[in-house]
Amino acid sequence: MIEQADLVGDWDNAAGAWLHVADDHSAAVSGLNHAVPDTKCPATVSDAAWQFWVRDGAPGSYTASDSATKGGSFTLALKTTTADPAERCDVDVKVRRDDRGFNLCLVMDPDQTCAAGELLRKVAARPQ
Repeated sequence: MIEQADLVGDWDNAAGAWLHVADDHSAAVSGLNHAVPDTKCPATVSDAAWQFWVRDGAPGSYTASDSATKGGSFTLALKTTTADPAERCDVDVKVRRDDRGFNLCLVMDPDQTCAAGELLRKVAARPQ
C-alpha cells in the first residue's frame, strides 16, 4: 500500500517513460510505450486522471475511488484528443515495494508483470 502523499510526484524509468501524479487526481504521461511495450494507448497524454482501486465489499471485487487516500494499485485514465469516449485508454498501475523503495508497474492487463527496466521509480525531489 502506498499513501497518496508518497505517490504524488514524478516517476520515470531508464527506458524513457515518465509519469506525473498530482494530488488533485490529474496525471500526465510521456513515453508510455517504454513502460508498457504492448500498449495501444497514445505514448504521450497531458490530460489524464487517476484513482486508487479499493475493495467494494464483495470478495475480489474492486472499484475506482477518488476519495481513497491509499492503495496497492490504481487506474490511469488517458484521455485522447478525440471526443469519442471509446477512445479513452485505461492503464492499470501496480504499486510494489522492494529494497530500493516503491516502484510502479504499468500494465494493460492486471495479470501482466513488468520487467525490471519497465518499472517506474520516483524521481528524487530537486533541492530548492
